[in-house]
Amino acid sequence: MPNFCAALNCSRNSTHSVLAFFRFPRDPERCKKWVENCSRSDLKDKTPDHLNKYHRLCARHFEPNLITKTSPFRTVLKDNALPTIFDNPSFKRSNNETENKDAPEAKKSKSDSQSEPTKDDSEATTKEISESKNGDGVDSSPQVIDEETLNKEYLKSLFDVVMMMGTQNIALHGHSDKEPRSKTFTPSNFQALLEYRINAGDEFLRKKFEGSPVNLEYCSSTQLQQMLEVIENCVREESLAEVKEGHFFSLVVDNLVEIGGASRLPLFIRFVGKTNCLREEFVGFLPFEGDVEAITKRLIGEVTEKCGLDMQYCRGQAYLCSGVSAMKVKAVVARISELHPLAVLTPCSSCSLNICLANTMTFTGVHLVMCTLKKLDAFFSKSPLLQNQLESAISIYYQGNEEKANVLKGACYSKWTEQHDTFEVAVDLLESLLLCMDSIHDNEDHKWSDEVAHSAFVISEALADFEFVMTLVVLKNTLSFSRAFGKNLQGQTNEVFFASSSLTAVLHSLNEVYENIEVYHEFWFEEAVNLAAALEIPVKVPRLYFRKRPTSGEEIQPETYYKEQVTLPVVSHVIKELSDLFSEHFRAK
Repeated sequence: MPNFCAALNCSRNSTHSVLAFFRFPRDPERCKKWVENCSRSDLKDKTPDHLNKYHRLCARHFEPNLITKTSPFRTVLKDNALPTIFDNPSFKRSNNETENKDAPEAKKSKSDSQSEPTKDDSEATTKEISESKNGDGVDSSPQVIDEETLNKEYLKSLFDVVMMMGTQNIALHGHSDKEPRSKTFTPSNFQALLEYRINAGDEFLRKKFEGSPVNLEYCSSTQLQQMLEVIENCVREESLAEVKEGHFFSLVVDNLVEIGGASRLPLFIRFVGKTNCLREEFVGFLPFEGDVEAITKRLIGEVTEKCGLDMQYCRGQAYLCSGVSAMKVKAVVARISELHPLAVLTPCSSCSLNICLANTMTFTGVHLVMCTLKKLDAFFSKSPLLQNQLESAISIYYQGNEEKANVLKGACYSKWTEQHDTFEVAVDLLESLLLCMDSIHDNEDHKWSDEVAHSAFVISEALADFEFVMTLVVLKNTLSFSRAFGKNLQGQTNEVFFASSSLTAVLHSLNEVYENIEVYHEFWFEEAVNLAAALEIPVKVPRLYFRKRPTSGEEIQPETYYKEQVTLPVVSHVIKELSDLFSEHFRAK
């Protein structure tokens, strides 16, 4: 939607102008001066918030020294700038002028001057058109579009499309992987949307390409890359403006991603915005190369040099990395805490504590469980029909317990793989999940595609592994002690206070489990064996274990193996992680 200038007798709008348009200030005093100076008595009763949201003044009403270009695509006003340039002859063009007492007479004079053009008016009109060609102004009357204006409006159309795609989470290059090495972006969503914009009436795009060869790209991959860099810098500058104003912030590092064949860490800044709401802004991908010291230096450089933030105001760190990379990232976090003691390690508020604890474990069984949960989440998000299939499986297994079946069906429509009770729900759903995967993989009625059937087979193979069952049971029982504690941490203020007072009890219970691990493991192993029997899963030691250790005459029993490889490591890890995060008085023995 175009912006229209709110000044009396000014007909400029952003669609036909290269001028910048500025919002009315929120400050009541400044806003009042703006209204008075632009001779709009009908705006006097409007609130500053209303004026800021719905009304603009174009750059022609401000002295040039009040306008600053912070980037090629962003123009801002200096603090306390007042509009002083109007077509009202009784209004003095001065920054010290604060009132216009002759607005009615000015309006009449303006009307008269429009009916009988004078030499001065002709010269002013000629000057405005001339300034328009130089990018300083525009006339609303039809005129020949010069090359510079055409190029500016063409770029504006390109940026509009890119920004819209980013806002709507639409991939620039489409969702096909047929040509992953292609250096062009055609055919693509971006090109298609530009064509749609031309067909919808974008004259600047049409004029740019009406005489071009048929096979010419609307925008080359090089141009698009340059646009993305400009947008990235502008968006980062806008996003971090509030952070700099509020000073205090925290760092959040997400899971590793592969970009161009290299591993990178997504880095976010968390802060409290002007509306007192917690916000999290993405600032960039950090190359995950080198040792801990090199990554630490690179991360701090990203924050201080590229983002312009001061690490002395960093008050927290959190990471969501899982698997092997989690240990390296944790070492980086520890190093940053040494350099900046106020940047303490905290659990990430966007993820449940139990999921955070499980993600930091590097044990094979835990990695299997967490990867399978992610696959389940992605699998059932593909189609509502898959969700219906799971509901049917739940109904079969819980025929005599309709209340439990309804609870599990309800959980399936939430992000159950990321919640505080994820492992409890997973145990209750295990039989239904396996039945669902087997029926989809069998595909007797040819209802599912080959891709869906294969995905179901991969997941069913993981679910039907005793290592998965045993690890899931151990996670469920161990993390049951921290479930309520983690939930309260993300609750209201009184719940957080209760969580802080219950930490001692949580660690005491976990240490008691560790001291009596033989007894607890016996109960947990029996639970896993019974669950495996119901699923017809053989109880055995993982095949990989025998491949890793040399052949010996002594045969290890499954109960002993899982105590040493799963139960003990999991309980020890949870105690240590909770101690590192929240307490200095408890350590795993």
